Amino acid sequence: MSDVDFYVGATLQNEILGVPLGASPEDWEASLGGDFLDDVRKSRMRRDYGLVEVAFVKRDGVWESMTASLQIHRMARGLEDIVPPPLTHTYGAFAELMPFDLFHEVLQGQGGSLEEVADPSTGGFRQFREPLTGSCLYVTDESSPGGMQPGSLWSIVLSRGGNP
Repeated sequence: MSDVDFYVGATLQNEILGVPLGASPEDWEASLGGDFLDDVRKSRMRRDYGLVEVAFVKRDGVWESMTASLQIHRMARGLEDIVPPPLTHTYGAFAELMPFDLFHEVLQGQGGSLEEVADPSTGGFRQFREPLTGSCLYVTDESSPGGMQPGSLWSIVLSRGGNP
């Protein structure tokens, strides 16, 4: 398995290492480990694992994950320990860039599809949506920030209910 398998699997299954959206912070920690940063504000929490960010909402005193995003652009910075160890243990080394063409080819090979979203508010990016899961992908174009190569995946956002 490889990093592209991870990205495609997450996109098509709306889960990471078997943890689905809707899971508790404890479920995410059991899967991704204890090296994270929590940003809590009233009934909302963002848990940052580096490559993976999970957003939670607290309902009736219980935290549940609503979205998870794969911050692929962080890989290009060459930061150490950006990929949680359980991911590298399962998928191996992660590349600094993920070419959209490679991702799209593997996604289609696994039965997925993408629709481009026309959204002028995503300057510097092209936006795509996987219609069955609602996962959204952002791909760099010529004017993207951060010096990334055009045609690279910037991020993938997984969302409950197929509505990003």
